[in-house]
Order: sequence, then structure tokens, then C-alpha cells
Amino acid sequence: MMSFSSTFLPEIIYLTLIIQVILISIFLSNKWSKNKIESLSKYPPEQYPNLYVQTASVELSRVRLRKNFDRFIVAFCLISIGYLFFTDAPIEQVSLAVKYILALQLIPWFISSYWSKENSKLMAKNFPSTKRKSSFEERKITLFVSHFKFALTMISYLSTLCLTAYILINTLWLENSHKALYLLGLNTLMVGFLLWLLFISLYGKKKDNFIENDDRINLIANKCQVLTTFIMLYSIFIFAISFFKTFEVNTLYIDVMTSVFVQIVLFISVYNHSEKNHEVYK
Repeated sequence: MMSFSSTFLPEIIYLTLIIQVILISIFLSNKWSKNKIESLSKYPPEQYPNLYVQTASVELSRVRLRKNFDRFIVAFCLISIGYLFFTDAPIEQVSLAVKYILALQLIPWFISSYWSKENSKLMAKNFPSTKRKSSFEERKITLFVSHFKFALTMISYLSTLCLTAYILINTLWLENSHKALYLLGLNTLMVGFLLWLLFISLYGKKKDNFIENDDRINLIANKCQVLTTFIMLYSIFIFAISFFKTFEVNTLYIDVMTSVFVQIVLFISVYNHSEKNHEVYK
């Protein structure tokens, strides 16, 4: 078994925590708010009534609420980090704080996701399914994702499957070897969910009655690219957890890896967008 040097572990964990707060609750949060405000300013509901299901005042009030919530979280996180640092808290406690603070930071993102889903439901209600059928015939994942990337996506999951089998056959975790199945199950559940989203993107009904065919194809292509990336990232994440435990890497690095994983996912989500012709929404 190999051992991983913990010489710089405290610095790495503190740095991860600070970057996590800055990236998630300041940089990406501001980017989300900026995108919303710019969209409302550039395409006002008065001129583009078919683009929105909520009034501008409702959307702006949501942005203000989100901003205030994020500001509170940033203040709380910085105070917590300062307290841990100046009280010389044990590194295990700091590592635990990474997860707790991350959970707190994700609350505004879940709220925003809920708003988006509710808007989508209203859009679907306003335009019944009979008016929202897809306008393209050929639907294959390989039309939007290269064979190479799709193969890497599958290999990333199969690698976790093989490592789990290796752990079980050789009982590398001794009496806890069966717990490798829990991680594999979690990986399988998430991959299955993402594949379902991929299937819906390809074969689901057209939710936007106004979007042009070319824009819709670009939107589907973008979703397929992002979802396959998420499948790959999540499988690599679970594989790394199993690998760390198998080869006795300091488990505190798992908290660091979790933070980095979530930051990457949020970064891709915020910066993932497809341009489309807005004139059709007038």
C-alpha cells in the first residue's frame, strides 16, 4: 500500500475552502445573476412576451433574493473560516467544514433550479403537447457526441465497475469490502439518472413551441455534450473515492476532491448556454 504525504494537507484544505467560497458563492453566483438581468434587459417581457412565463418584477425579485442569500452565505463562510484558522482547529474539523459549507452554498442553487423547473412547467402548460412535437426525425446520440467521447464516458463507468469487482474479489477493504458496492450503486443510480435526462433530451417532446428547428438541434447537441461530460465526471469521482480508500490515501483528500468536483459541475452548468434567435418570441 502506498502512503500519500500529508505535509501540505492543512494548506490544501484551507485553500480549497477559500476557493470554494469565492467561486461558488461570489463568482458563479454573480454570473448567474448577471445573466438573468442581462436577459431581462436585452429581451424585456413587454417586447418578448412568449419568452417568459413570469413578469419582469417576479424575475428581478428572485434575483435580489438570491443575491441577498448568497451574501449572507459568504459572510457566514468567511467568519467560519476565520474562526477555524485563528482557533487552530484540527485539520479533520476543517475538512468536515468543507462539506458543511458546501451544502450551505448549494441551497441557493437548488432554489434557482426549482424556479427554473416551475417556469418550464408553466411553459409546458401554456403550450399543450399537441403543439410541441419535435420537428426532426433522426435522433442518435452519436449525431451530437463523438464516438470517442461516448466511448470515454462508458469506459469511465466500467472502470468503477472493474475496481469494485477487484475490491470484492480480493477483500481489499477487509470486512468492509461490501461497502464498495454502495459506491458502485450510487454511481449507477446517478449515471442512470443522467442517461434518462439524455434520453429525454433526444426523444422528449418539444417544450418550446417557438424555438426554431436549428436552434432546437443546437440546444439538444449542447445538452448531450454536457450530460455525457457529467456522467464521465461523476464516474471518475466515484472511482477516485474507491481508489483512495483501496490504496490508503488520506481520506481527508476525499473532501477536497468533493469540493473540486462540485465546483467543476457548477462552472460547466453556469457557462453552458446555446445562442438562439429571440425574434420568434415577440
